[in-house]
Amino acid sequence: MAHADIGLVSALKIELDPFLQRCLTPKKYTGGEFTFRGGRYDEARVAIVESGPGFARARRATQALIEAHTPAYVVSCGFSGGLRPELKLGHIVMANAITDIHGHDMPLAFSPPEQLPPGVHAGRLVVVDELVRTTEEKAALAETHDALAVDMESLAVAQVCRDMGVGFMAVRVISDDLATDLP
Repeated sequence: MAHADIGLVSALKIELDPFLQRCLTPKKYTGGEFTFRGGRYDEARVAIVESGPGFARARRATQALIEAHTPAYVVSCGFSGGLRPELKLGHIVMANAITDIHGHDMPLAFSPPEQLPPGVHAGRLVVVDELVRTTEEKAALAETHDALAVDMESLAVAQVCRDMGVGFMAVRVISDDLATDLP
C-alpha cells in the first residue's frame, strides 16, 4: 500500500472491524511486526494498523504507519472506559486534550462544534498503563485528571504524530461506563 490520506490506529482488531466493513477495495499486508489494512472510503485513501494494547506498541505502530503511508492525519480510535455518569455505553468521546497518570499533558488542536449530537462528547482523555477495572478507580481518575474517558494508547499515538508533524485526533467509543466493574 502506498500513500494514505488518513491513518487509523487501534489496539485490537475488534475495534477496527466497523471501519474494515465499510472499506472499499480492502487490502491487507504485514509490514514488520504489524498487520496493515486499508482501502478507500469514497475518495479518501485510508491505512489502518492494529497496534496491540499498550503505550509502547501504539508508538511503534503509529511510527510504522506514518513511515509507510505518510497520512496527513492519524486517528487513535477504539474502546474507552467512561469516567463520568453522563457517558453511556456506545457514546463517543472526541479528545480535546490528553493526559496520563505520569503527569504528561497534551492539549490538542481539535475544537469541537458548539452543539454536539446526543451521545457525542468532547473533553480530556486520560491514558493509563493497565486496564482500569473498578468503578472506584474510574471515579478517582475522573477527579484527579478532570477526564471524560480512559484508554491505554491515545497519548502514544498523539506524541508520535506531534514529533513527525502529522495531524492527530482521538475518537473513542465507551465500552464500559462509570457504573460497570470489569471482570
